[in-house]
Amino acid sequence: MSDAITPNPYAAPTSDLQQTPSNQTPSIEEALARGYDFSIGELLSESWSKVKGTKGIIIGGFLVFYVVLLAATFILGGIVGIFGALSENLFLVFVGEILISLLASALAYPFMAGINMVGIRRAADQPLNFNEIFSHFGRTVPLIITAVVMMLLIYLGMILLLIPGIYLAVAYLLAIPLVVERGLSPWQALEASRKAITQHWFKVFGLFLLLGLIVIVSAIPLGIGLVWSIPLMVVAMGVLYRTIFGVLPAAQ
Repeated sequence: MSDAITPNPYAAPTSDLQQTPSNQTPSIEEALARGYDFSIGELLSESWSKVKGTKGIIIGGFLVFYVVLLAATFILGGIVGIFGALSENLFLVFVGEILISLLASALAYPFMAGINMVGIRRAADQPLNFNEIFSHFGRTVPLIITAVVMMLLIYLGMILLLIPGIYLAVAYLLAIPLVVERGLSPWQALEASRKAITQHWFKVFGLFLLLGLIVIVSAIPLGIGLVWSIPLMVVAMGVLYRTIFGVLPAAQ
């Protein structure tokens, strides 16, 4: 008698995803295929427990960003104003306003990506670094393209029937971090975010509606509560991102 084990032809097939080690970050395709679920209460509870240690980095990052943005726009606005007054050329003033807007966007989107990455790193219990906030300016162009396409589609949805615009505004929430954390192209990031959030759109909408209310209420007493509520929102987005896509090791 042979000792060889004959495969059971009636056994349920196994998938590559099921065989993936639990400590291995799934690909975007695997993450979308496996699905996910979460409890709003549990997600907020975990996020609150992780706020400690992030407040200084996030609030400090916002302060540095706004100081740099104000200084840059003030200097550029002053130069444009001087040349406009000397030449009395309205077109030059118009071009100057466009340049100021582009400068603000070039600073804002990589900064927001950095803030998102702080929340994602905290959600994954990876080391936090203040420099993380300002380390994604190398992806300024794809980030701006992502933001522009996203806003155009959301505005178009708002103009048409309102509901599609609201749907896309929520569905695209994770597009920006997908560009920097996974290196996706703008359209890939938008589609990956939309497909993932659509699986539990109403729950994600409820989560950020509640977070928005928390931020509004926390701003009432002279804005002091924002020191806690803004980091809570940042970390909550990071926990949601980790729940859906996982997080690559920081070294990558």
